Amino acid sequence: MSAPPDLDPAALVGVLRSAFGLDVNGMTFLPDGTAHAFRAQGPGGCAFVKVMPDSPYGARVTARALAEVPLLSALRSSGVLPRVPAALRTREGGWVAALGGFRVFVYEWIDGANTGGAWEAALPELAELLGRLHGASDGLRREVPDLPMPPEDFALPFEAELRDVIGSLPHRTAEARPEVQALRDLLGPHLGTLERVLDVVSAVAADLRSRALELVVCHTDAHGGNVMRGADGALWIVDWETARLAPPEHDLWMLGRHLPACVDAYARGLGRPFSPDADLLRFYTLRRPLEDLAEDVRWLLRERPTPDVAAHSLRIIGEFVLPALLAAEADASAVHSRWNEP
Repeated sequence: MSAPPDLDPAALVGVLRSAFGLDVNGMTFLPDGTAHAFRAQGPGGCAFVKVMPDSPYGARVTARALAEVPLLSALRSSGVLPRVPAALRTREGGWVAALGGFRVFVYEWIDGANTGGAWEAALPELAELLGRLHGASDGLRREVPDLPMPPEDFALPFEAELRDVIGSLPHRTAEARPEVQALRDLLGPHLGTLERVLDVVSAVAADLRSRALELVVCHTDAHGGNVMRGADGALWIVDWETARLAPPEHDLWMLGRHLPACVDAYARGLGRPFSPDADLLRFYTLRRPLEDLAEDVRWLLRERPTPDVAAHSLRIIGEFVLPALLAAEADASAVHSRWNEP
């Protein structure tokens, strides 16, 4: 869940009116998700609003949101996945408007709700949609040559930073900022596990870099918060800001223990038989919690968030990221054993 940004709601309404031409008379903050998001309401209906901070992190996500727009358009116009968000242009023809220290994006409102706890029940449908996406990659690559994220190279750009945290965090003095002290207390007992997972994923990545692998267009983050059930019962896939060319397993690993039951549906969407690669599933199962942890640690240590935002980040680490990291080794071993069977 995200924390409300430090901005004037009336000023945000003004930007939606002046920059996007929307008849807006109210805003509702939406805490579910990692980005600052609002529902804008008015006589003409609702719109979905994303607000990006003016910071190094905000610059990265703003660039990805801009690169996402052509992909969303191609998915809808081609009919590959018509149920994805539609961004709204500004009056000047762009996709983003400035609001003080923030950047504002607006999308058509989707009449539905995140699958959340019902995500598992939706997995066969989701798997078929992912198969359709991967099967249409050749056409999408021609139409959208530049995706929000660069192609998969099995790099671990967070490795040096996390290893520095392993070495330095226990020695942070009592004079450190409160959020740094809290991070030290939270991660301190688990630094050995963190180092071990880093060692394993580094070795697996080195092996994968030596292999010639098929790359397809992947969403990379189709969890329950990014999969919606529309009012008509159909599934929507949202938040394409980390889409990239990658092996199909970059999407499929997230199905976890449910993947065996979903392979037939995936193959149906793909249009051909398919068997997942055990090493790739293992790699993504291990890398994801490290990526998530590195993003939150970077935010806390480098960007000096407000106390409320820092508390939110610490809560996310404690409730979601750290448990995923602690379970990663067992999860990766189980999935590798299942798909490495002769």
